[in-house]
Amino acid sequence: MRLKTFTAESLPAAMELVRERLGDDAVILSSQPDPDGGGFRVTAALEGEQAQTGFFDGEAGLEAFNILSETLDYHRVPTELMDALLDHCGRTHANSPTEALAEAIATEMSFTPPPQKPMKTPLLLMGPPGAGKTATAAKLAAQVRVRGGGATMITMDTGKAGSLSQIQAFAEALGARLKQAHDADSLKKALQGAGRNHFVVIDAIGAGPFDHDSMQELEEWLGVSGATGVLVKQAGTDPVEAVETALAYADLGVFYYIPTKTDATRRLGDVLSAAHSARLTLMGMGVAPTIGAGLRAVDAHHLARMLLPEDVAAEEDAISGNGASA
Repeated sequence: MRLKTFTAESLPAAMELVRERLGDDAVILSSQPDPDGGGFRVTAALEGEQAQTGFFDGEAGLEAFNILSETLDYHRVPTELMDALLDHCGRTHANSPTEALAEAIATEMSFTPPPQKPMKTPLLLMGPPGAGKTATAAKLAAQVRVRGGGATMITMDTGKAGSLSQIQAFAEALGARLKQAHDADSLKKALQGAGRNHFVVIDAIGAGPFDHDSMQELEEWLGVSGATGVLVKQAGTDPVEAVETALAYADLGVFYYIPTKTDATRRLGDVLSAAHSARLTLMGMGVAPTIGAGLRAVDAHHLARMLLPEDVAAEEDAISGNGASA
């Protein structure tokens, strides 16, 4: 059985899409208002010889489809991305919802672990105020220091009350060098004074994505430093706002993304939306406030497990024999 969702501005328009894509033999399984806007979403199925075999075949497949669609709805994944993920899931021959969703996510997103050794270029962390850039800089430095590498932290956020003392405390605890900069010239000097063969991370001032002057300044710092740009943004925000924010930073030349405070939110649709729309590679996730273990590498399978309800994962573990014994 081939299952697919269609979204349009009206129910008749959605039904017309069903007929165009699946033909007159399609069976309508559900129709409902689109939670992302004023349109309608229709779920249809095609059975028989014309149907494409895959994960959504049979009654078990329909149950899996419901689990996955409800999961993506719960996380407020925008309709376009949700439809793409469900379409990929339906074309897999996975053995579980987690496996199907992981395969789908892997086709739409990219992942890389946080650096564990010195890099050829510094990392420049940028993002909205209050996103957790300073703590993320310390977590990144900790990943290198725990493996015996040297680290230099450069802070440009010295004006906010308490920010300098916070990063000083982090650097002292990690045994990392700390430099300060406030403009392009002082950033150049700070980079020249960074430790040889050190991992270098630059903590930029928080900048709203629609503050033209601040974004221009960030672009200048990115160019002067020759750094790799990383968007650091708190998870659990509105998916549409997240996309607009991610696109604004991507326009500066940012290629990586670290969502923070994922332990403080239940919904991760904004994380998927931002990474997918701006083509940003996830460089781990902030999963706890602790510096040593607060930044975790993530891949498509990990993300699928985070998205799906705990009881689904527990049931899969029990079936596969990976669950803890009583």
